[in-house]
Amino acid sequence: MHDVFESRFVVFVSATILGIFSFQVRSAPPAVSDQTLAAGLGASHATVSIGPDMEFMAGGGAVGDFDNDGDQDFFFLGGSASVDRLYINDGAGNFVDMGAAWGIDRTHQGTGVAVGDYDNDGDLDVFVTSLGPPDNRQPGANILWSNTGNGTFIDVTAQAGVSTTNPKTADAYGAAFGDYDLDGDLDLAVAGWFGGGKIFQNNNDGTFTDVTLTAIDADMTKIRSFAPRFVDMNGDRYPELLWVADFYTSRYFVNNADGTFTDQTLSSGTGLDSNGMGNTFGDYNNDGVFDWYVSSRITHDGTNGSGNMLYMGTGVDHVFVESSVATGTNAGYWGWGVVSVDMNHDGALDILETNGFNGAFSNDPSMLFLNDGTGNFTDVAAECGMVDNGQGRGLINADFDRDGDQDIIVLNNRQPMVYYRNDLLGSDTNSITLVFDTSAMDDLAPNGFGTRVLIDSASHTQIRYLDGGTSYLAQSELSVHVGIGNDPQAQVAIQWANGDVDVFPAVLPGNYTISALACPADLTLDGALNLFDISAFLTLFADGHPQGDITGEGLYNFFDISAFLQAYASGCP
Repeated sequence: MHDVFESRFVVFVSATILGIFSFQVRSAPPAVSDQTLAAGLGASHATVSIGPDMEFMAGGGAVGDFDNDGDQDFFFLGGSASVDRLYINDGAGNFVDMGAAWGIDRTHQGTGVAVGDYDNDGDLDVFVTSLGPPDNRQPGANILWSNTGNGTFIDVTAQAGVSTTNPKTADAYGAAFGDYDLDGDLDLAVAGWFGGGKIFQNNNDGTFTDVTLTAIDADMTKIRSFAPRFVDMNGDRYPELLWVADFYTSRYFVNNADGTFTDQTLSSGTGLDSNGMGNTFGDYNNDGVFDWYVSSRITHDGTNGSGNMLYMGTGVDHVFVESSVATGTNAGYWGWGVVSVDMNHDGALDILETNGFNGAFSNDPSMLFLNDGTGNFTDVAAECGMVDNGQGRGLINADFDRDGDQDIIVLNNRQPMVYYRNDLLGSDTNSITLVFDTSAMDDLAPNGFGTRVLIDSASHTQIRYLDGGTSYLAQSELSVHVGIGNDPQAQVAIQWANGDVDVFPAVLPGNYTISALACPADLTLDGALNLFDISAFLTLFADGHPQGDITGEGLYNFFDISAFLQAYASGCP
């Protein structure tokens, strides 16, 4: 199976290289509309202090299907003068705040949020970084909320051992879950602005161990960090640790596949951002190699600050070329949150960025860098209806109304949030969205963390990776989303984090849950074969789901039914 995946990857890269030299026409920008109040959102972040203190850099939140009903809910940090809120989605993109009912409506100096099923019980949990109670900054205030699965969260921070990053002062900002040791559970990275960056290894018993000193060959106390994330940048399945930080201290840590990381910032050609804040990645020129984007400040006259950095992968493992000026992404004002998403479904990843600070930067607009398909960008935010001049901090993308395109939430500091609905119409909605169920496989982290996907359609060859990482204080939807333009279907090759590969030759546009199967016929993932599995197959078959195409020929016919019955009769190992 590894050889199959590698051969398909060679074809993918070859087709992409040829495409780079073809004539490119800029696709039309998407149209978005402000639906904040109509959707039941609009709460404001508010703080006790109004000065340029630590909370001035806050404004976080995250999305996730917290009630397991198939749509994206939204957890929002209200700040020290407000309350945290849990917005439950009705399935159509309308929200009701259930924070009090779920027991997660705390008032504190919350900064960032990471979401992941840390205890592998099937429900998304929430980790919150915090600077302390409303009127007193103090260390040890981070919170791990365990989702009980019955409409409540409970605070399990003390027993989990993740309350503190810096024992001397509260400094925690961004955090990210990820399975860096590929043992099937989620570990945790937490950023600290005063040098409190930590790596917590999951013990698979509800607790974590601080392994920072043994796992990383760098002095984390000197790294002024904001945003970490675990991403496999070279395709060996072991995720690197991309650590975005202030004052030229961003780091590129290579995973050694033995539980440790090596600092290769200098040799990788990264770490050039003067004030790294936001953290995102993607294959922006569709050459089969991941690139890394870091938001950073630059003055309006361009004389102070590095501006945003775009580290383009060269195809040599862990070697990048900084290309922000050449690609049109360098000048982004005072950058914070960033996300990579194909907003107009043309088969190229776009980049969105929030901006703002005090003084001359108070009215800096958010930006939507539209990709022309070759990795060159033009800001079209105003043109598409995204007119946001708030104090942007966190940034989130998710398909809240389940119409196939990605919507955007901007989280503003000491100001109301803004929800921009993506209003693509007609053929522009040609996209494939995949969420993953890995519950049947003990060696896979929950929800598909660490899954790599190759998408090959008539006009596009693309690569995606599900990491669940933080951008800046905020986490987006746990899915793989890809636009395929006017192409009617795509071949989708999935490489799970354990190395297994599934190939689906003819996937139609739509939203799909893909299950990692320990047994081919056990579609209910309960370890037993019965009538429920037969019913599940018939549903997949009738719906044209990729996993209903048992023969992998791109058709749904008698041969698929026969293949399923044969697998069912063979039983599970």
